[in-house]
Amino acid sequence: MAKKIISGSTGAMTVFANGRELNDVTSVTLPDVEMPTTEIKGAGIMGTLNIPQTGQVNAMTVEITLRRTGKDKAYLMAQGKVDIEVRMATDVRASDGSMYVEGTKIFATGYATKIGNGKAEPGSTRDESVSYSVTRYREIIDGEETMLIDQESKVFKVGGKDRMREVRSILY
Repeated sequence: MAKKIISGSTGAMTVFANGRELNDVTSVTLPDVEMPTTEIKGAGIMGTLNIPQTGQVNAMTVEITLRRTGKDKAYLMAQGKVDIEVRMATDVRASDGSMYVEGTKIFATGYATKIGNGKAEPGSTRDESVSYSVTRYREIIDGEETMLIDQESKVFKVGGKDRMREVRSILY
């Protein structure tokens, strides 16, 4: 029988931009991965179907939220292209009752597109943010690559399966 696991919360996190550790990060919103679709209708189909377009991925966005204005925000905005790395430690419980920590690393390459200046409120953090248009996204969980999307190189791998291999072989 397979070992059942229950993933818990993120216990700790570190965020880097171009190799520099950011100190005021409160959260990182990771991108949704969405394939655009084409609506198909006609004989042999009851109604319409939305079929994913092979080789296409919609725009992806990563948002870094900061406690306050400061050097981290200034650094993030002064960069052109930014390589973001997020390291997370997640608590996991196995079916045998044992507990362990699982590591996740997220890598994203993008360009700043939006500054959220947050709010000014006594007793609260500013909750400022910087959003990035992402062209490359990679996720590694416990040393295993679970996802790699590189829009400029036409790479889309999920769980080790290269969904763009056939397309690249046709195009190149």
